[in-house]
Amino acid sequence: MAEKVVLHYFNGRGKMESIRWLLTVAGVEFDEVHLTTREQYEKLLSDGDLMFQQVPMVEIDGMKLIQTKAILNYIAEKYNLHGKDLKDRVMINQYSEGVMDLMEMIMMLPFTPDPKPKLDNIETKAKERYLPVFEKVLSGSIYLVGGKLSCADVQLFECTLMLEENLPAILADFRNIKAFQGRMTQKPAIKTFLQPGSKRKPQPDENYVKTVMEVFKIKLPLLLDSQSSAQRLHIQNTTAMAGKVVLHYFNGRGKMESIRWLLTVAGVEFDEVHLTTREQYEKLLSDGDLMFQQVPMVEIDGMKLIQTKAILNYIAEKYNLHGKDLKDRVMINQYSEGVMDLMEMIMMLPFTPDPKPKLDNIETKAKERYLPVFEKVLSGSIYLVGGKLSCADVQLFECTLMLEEKFPAILADFRNIKAFQGRMTQNPAIKKFLQPGSKRKPQPDENYVKTVMEVFKIKLPL
Repeated sequence: MAEKVVLHYFNGRGKMESIRWLLTVAGVEFDEVHLTTREQYEKLLSDGDLMFQQVPMVEIDGMKLIQTKAILNYIAEKYNLHGKDLKDRVMINQYSEGVMDLMEMIMMLPFTPDPKPKLDNIETKAKERYLPVFEKVLSGSIYLVGGKLSCADVQLFECTLMLEENLPAILADFRNIKAFQGRMTQKPAIKTFLQPGSKRKPQPDENYVKTVMEVFKIKLPLLLDSQSSAQRLHIQNTTAMAGKVVLHYFNGRGKMESIRWLLTVAGVEFDEVHLTTREQYEKLLSDGDLMFQQVPMVEIDGMKLIQTKAILNYIAEKYNLHGKDLKDRVMINQYSEGVMDLMEMIMMLPFTPDPKPKLDNIETKAKERYLPVFEKVLSGSIYLVGGKLSCADVQLFECTLMLEEKFPAILADFRNIKAFQGRMTQNPAIKKFLQPGSKRKPQPDENYVKTVMEVFKIKLPL
């Protein structure tokens, strides 16, 4: 028999709480091992249990999984909480990404010396960007996608509770969401989980914050290494006929470049509409094309997709670049999440007034946290998962090129990755994409940065 699921994390909410919620709704019992000391964390590291040196970590089905979103997708797919088909899944992923954007902002409040401005920002974004989307969807359905309970519903419910803890009247003008919340509360598993004595964690207190800071040896104020996930992106149905794929973004890399790479390797031709003015962006907003008011946006298969990771997963699954089964997919997702962590740090450099400290941090993390994982995996395989090309390979290859642009000798001690890079370069689609005149974008310059700042009406420093 399969062993009971075991969660390794702090005795608090954080990134593990959504996993607790989803396991509970799926009817899966779990045990917990709480991190309380630096020594416990170092033991997990020395035992090789934490890919990319990160928690939460979940032991399930003979695997030790990290990367919250990869874990949630695995649980959702295994327990039939991830839709009936590919289009359901991309909708679910989009909504989940949006909810997680909002929840991650709330999660950071206890680590913020002055939370009031952050809380005001959360309230504004919740009321103007996120909640109106869900209010509209729930006006004609009891669930978000396909008339059936999914992981997105569970996460939205969790998010509404977190919002009300901090902003008690926030749902006053969102009757459909409030009704949805009431229906979810009546589900037996949720009703039990909401009772005192369950494994649901309370709001984080000073002791939780202190433990996290001591275990990770970090000090306030906490600086995020990369863009807030609230700046990552999503999807919407459209009545447009399916035709050539069209990408809506700036004439530069950013979040769209990984999508360009994956479409290229999948053999999918695409056109681009470049954002150059605020008026173009406002037109997309007024036309209802940008759920959560964000780009990149991709028109594909009669849909307008937003949320970068949801888009990448849709393309990967459609074009057979997402593994042969559920276990392959969760491994691919873990590697992809790790690579994207690293790439997002690099993406933010052009918007950083003093990039030198950030560059030093990226180099250190690449050499000590990320590249050793891939070097080990590639010691006995030509690809990362299942001996077959996947989206994770494409993203790793893209990431190595980005790293070498900043640190030309960074792969000197990673021979397996360098050999992998050489093999990938021989792929005909990749070889062509690397040539001058392709749709691959150059490193961001001042004009790219200026355009982004003007379109979004933001000022440096971010």
